[in-house]
Amino acid sequence: MLKRLEETLLALLLGGMVSLAFLNVLTRYLFRYPLAFTEELLVNGFVWATLLGIAVGLREGAEGAHIRFVALTEFLPTPWRRGFVALGFLVFAVLFLVLAFLAWRQAQDDLALGSVSPSLGIPNAFYTLPTPFLAAWVAVRALEGVWRSLRGGEA
Repeated sequence: MLKRLEETLLALLLGGMVSLAFLNVLTRYLFRYPLAFTEELLVNGFVWATLLGIAVGLREGAEGAHIRFVALTEFLPTPWRRGFVALGFLVFAVLFLVLAFLAWRQAQDDLALGSVSPSLGIPNAFYTLPTPFLAAWVAVRALEGVWRSLRGGEA
């Protein structure tokens, strides 16, 4: 169910971004008036889509679906290989937990300062609040990868 939810959210987000970018191109060339707010929405949507895409890639397969450097681990005995793959997932999880913490601090600052976006005039927290949760979700998916690697099988 979570797999389906991730994919649906990602598809809706990407579809909305493509539609918005296309609308901006149309207005720029037909009316010679670009929609300034689209850049604001697209940049932040790109951040969310990137984080969701990372989470989706981490959950696929025994070692994840992301490109990785395997020249050294391919020659290791299976238990050692599993350990190094698990270590890679663990480092990934720590990195994204740090990102989640820093993004949470950014969202808190945006809320405390009451800063607003330049084009739409909405609170910046609208853009920054999803980021720590998405980064934490990436960390959860990475920890699942640690578990899969140590177990030696598919999730």
